[in-house]
Amino acid sequence: MGSFQVDERSGVPLWIQIRKRLVFLITSGKYERGERLPSVRELSVQLGVNYNTINKVYQDLERDGYIFTKRGRGTYVSDLKDVDLSAVGQDVEALAIDFVQQALAKGLTSEDIHDLVSEQILLLGGGA
Repeated sequence: MGSFQVDERSGVPLWIQIRKRLVFLITSGKYERGERLPSVRELSVQLGVNYNTINKVYQDLERDGYIFTKRGRGTYVSDLKDVDLSAVGQDVEALAIDFVQQALAKGLTSEDIHDLVSEQILLLGGGA
């Protein structure tokens, strides 16, 4: 999951932070159709959050069609052709709003925020 972390100080509940990040990773192609996701237990240990929190996220993502589970074999990324992706843009916008609000609250200027985001885009290879 790369540098994926949760912010326990954020006003956004952990399960929503995790869900939004997974939706982003799936819809952006970081996780491809048919790719196996970490187990609930693996992800809970990796992120340092309660097993039930990750289980809730996976159940929610499965209900919405982003993932599917093969009992005893794991959880995999679904074919997104049947998933309503119209809410994804709203999710990304909500993440951006949350980030900017937190950065401003910590004293960063709009130029600082822009520079930080630009730097991260370049570091993650999205600047092409």
